[in-house]
Amino acid sequence: MRSFLWLTILLPSLTQNTLCILINVTVDDSDHSILYSPAGAWNVRNAASSCSACTAQPDPTKMVLGTWHDSTFRPIDGGTHDNPNTPLFANLTFNGSAVYVFCALAESAISPDGNSDMAFYVDGQFMDSFVKPALGINNSYEYQLPVFSAHSLAPGEHTLVLQNGHVNGTQSLVLLDYIVYTYVLIDTSA
Repeated sequence: MRSFLWLTILLPSLTQNTLCILINVTVDDSDHSILYSPAGAWNVRNAASSCSACTAQPDPTKMVLGTWHDSTFRPIDGGTHDNPNTPLFANLTFNGSAVYVFCALAESAISPDGNSDMAFYVDGQFMDSFVKPALGINNSYEYQLPVFSAHSLAPGEHTLVLQNGHVNGTQSLVLLDYIVYTYVLIDTSA
């Protein structure tokens, strides 16, 4: 589901009657424009769903629209994991000039292992990483935490890739809540 936040900003222009409007679009994790891979490696979660394989149990009322996607990168096969030592991906193609990723973070060091090890790519180029060891506080979560931002992209179509884990890296949990991207609407009729 997408929502729009309209923010009007008057920017200098070459003509007197041009108005530039920055528009933020929120893309919930449950929106079908976000593609998750490998197949079956991400759990779709909401207040009504149960997940026997999921150890992370954040509060759905603190997640946008009460939904999230979770995945755990495991460097070794734990017996129930189909993709050992395989990074997990969430991809979004958008038309804009900025993008922001928001997650919940588990602070537990065990069950769930809340370590975070994410890498972010835009148009195939590495942009940044978010690495945070779990603090060891059981049953505690941080919500709507910005884990990535890129705010100086050339206007146009871009592909964002969130990578959970690195080959031979540490175990990593991602609780993806939502992504926001910004585009500029130019109104010459102002």
